[in-house]
Amino acid sequence: MDTRLMRALILGLLAASGSAVAQLPPAGAIVCDTPVYQVDPDGLARARQALDTVRAAPGPHDLALAAAQADLAFATARQSGPQPQRDANRKAALDLAERAGATWNAAPASAALAQEILRRGRTARSAAHCPLALNLLESALAVADKTGGANDPVSLSVARELMLLATAMGDDPTVNALAPRLFAALDADPAPFDGINYNAYLAATDHYYRSEDHERAEALVNRLIDKAKASGADALKLRRLDFERASIYYAQGRYREAEALAALADRPQAKPDGLRADLARVEEDMAVQVRSGRLQAALATGEAQLPRLEAGRAASAAALQAAEADWEAAKKEGKRDAMAAARTRYATARRDGTIWQLGLAGMESYVGEVQHALGRLDLALPLYEKALDHYPAAGGANVYDIERVRADMALVYRARGDTARALALQQQVKQALLPLLGARHPDVLEAEAQIAQLSNPTPEPAPAPATPPKRKK
Repeated sequence: MDTRLMRALILGLLAASGSAVAQLPPAGAIVCDTPVYQVDPDGLARARQALDTVRAAPGPHDLALAAAQADLAFATARQSGPQPQRDANRKAALDLAERAGATWNAAPASAALAQEILRRGRTARSAAHCPLALNLLESALAVADKTGGANDPVSLSVARELMLLATAMGDDPTVNALAPRLFAALDADPAPFDGINYNAYLAATDHYYRSEDHERAEALVNRLIDKAKASGADALKLRRLDFERASIYYAQGRYREAEALAALADRPQAKPDGLRADLARVEEDMAVQVRSGRLQAALATGEAQLPRLEAGRAASAAALQAAEADWEAAKKEGKRDAMAAARTRYATARRDGTIWQLGLAGMESYVGEVQHALGRLDLALPLYEKALDHYPAAGGANVYDIERVRADMALVYRARGDTARALALQQQVKQALLPLLGARHPDVLEAEAQIAQLSNPTPEPAPAPATPPKRKK
């Protein structure tokens, strides 16, 4: 099986499920597609006024100026408005952050300054303004490195957080620069299985795996396994590490060793409670099957879920309709207790409906990608179309999931020779992702490359990729 395709499917499935095996909060918790906006012209005006005040005589090392620029950057990025205005705000915020970074870099370095910039980066990341957060964390790392060197605890703390953010954004150049640093830091790390530390090492492992640097990926996993056994780490962490090592063995063609480890990674676990957790378990199972080259098994797993998810979606829609009617009736009666109970039922029904809707759309896209990987384009395309139809109708749909499906559909149309449809879809992908990710992001560059090829076809164009490309959220 094409290893590029294997990576594409496994990354999509693990990113969507949040990886129940790994309990990997960074990829699931760092959300970059739904920034927090607010209508706060007064707050924006106050930030501008503060900047004007300190501009009087800033000097080359004026930390007050940098702080005011960073405050205005965050206020600008968060300001709500029409999409073109938000795009302009994002660019203005990044420009302000660049200016603040230049001042910080010129100032005397200190651990306190690095931690202050780190705090600002975390604030931007928590509000899902990831490009701004990335800029700030890069400034924090530069200051921390000047203060204590690459192995200083503050530097490593910033590097781990930057690694997780860059991984969530799909910023491969940044990840590529940070992975060797984390690789070198592992042996001396007194707490490698603490939340952020552990997840940063897993991100580095995944980077080496995706880069086909299997030697480093295996060395890092083996060192983590040794430390896990020595420290008595919990079974879920060991299971995830077995899963990672098995994937590396499969990629190297070491099938006998891989099958032995896959059997350990597949050992029965307690069934999680709740629909979200159950869907995560199914997606995890598909990810294991794809990573071990068992596409037919992954297809069977996914197809078995589609009728269940469709039935759940229909039932949840009926429950929502009934809950809405009860809520309207309670409002007319005006009884406070009845209104509170009806409102709770309505909110619960809406939440459950969203989970079923997104679960169905996600599973349709995953099964479509497996069919695509098997070369069954006529079976993949209807599944992509259904997923694309279902995603926008569900509150909380992830824009990256939607655009991944749209890009995969474009590949199908291109393979069929329908360049007009393929071009229109890739243009939609670029239009949606460029404001969120910036011009250097791999997904944006992939869309631009496809657009260039589709816009200027040669007399005998090269065949389109037969499988979905590697994508990273």
